[in-house]
Amino acid sequence: MTSIHDLKDKVAIVTGAASGIGREIATQFHALGATLILTDINGDGVQAVADGLGEGIIALRHDVASEADWTAVFAAVEARHGRLDILVNNAGVMMASPFAEAGIDILRRQQRINVESVYLGMQGGLPLLRAGLAQGAATTAIVNVSSIYGKVGGAAFAAYSATKGAVRALSKAVATELASSGIRVNCVMPGPVATNLSADWEPPRDADGAIIPPDVALAAWAKLIPMGRLGEARDIAPLVAFLASDAAAFITGSEFIADGGYTAA
Repeated sequence: MTSIHDLKDKVAIVTGAASGIGREIATQFHALGATLILTDINGDGVQAVADGLGEGIIALRHDVASEADWTAVFAAVEARHGRLDILVNNAGVMMASPFAEAGIDILRRQQRINVESVYLGMQGGLPLLRAGLAQGAATTAIVNVSSIYGKVGGAAFAAYSATKGAVRALSKAVATELASSGIRVNCVMPGPVATNLSADWEPPRDADGAIIPPDVALAAWAKLIPMGRLGEARDIAPLVAFLASDAAAFITGSEFIADGGYTAA
């Protein structure tokens, strides 16, 4: 029986790997034997993560909203490995603003980073994922990180919710198209997670326009979670690892919530 704890020799790209959930995914994948290509717009940060994990890891500065950057990432993978087994589209940005005050720029920035990046990554990665199948992989896997705010509403997150809902629908549509080829596509939807907020979250402001401190905002979220705490990156990474592994060989087009009961309440 295939074990979840086996990504040995699988070539995996993880975006947004310099901090938070992405860093934890990279750490877990490395422990499970994956061959890693880590990317992030914070080039120094992602290099530090790679250096901390060990030798043989490619670390690349990568603006996921840039088609040219995606082309460079895939070229690096092609040159080093000639195939891809796993693509984790984790990079994203969360911007809080009441809908009445959120200009179209708020939506457009999140659309580029949260949705267009996933589209570019999945589409551009197809040749390498197909090469993985041609070289004997049972399946190859795409895991897209969405959010519970792609499923339920959240005050001051209309634009963010729109983009994360798009990731859900996009994942299902692509999964349906690619299922017969052996390329699986699934979606993970974390609840509020205490991550490196400066890297992936722009905090809300109070009625006077002052930034609400992260600890205050996160404490308010924690009170809404039945388990009584915020999620941590280590709560999400094992789910991503499972979906990336051959243990999930019959799972595609699905979405998985990890939110401490937030959406069940």
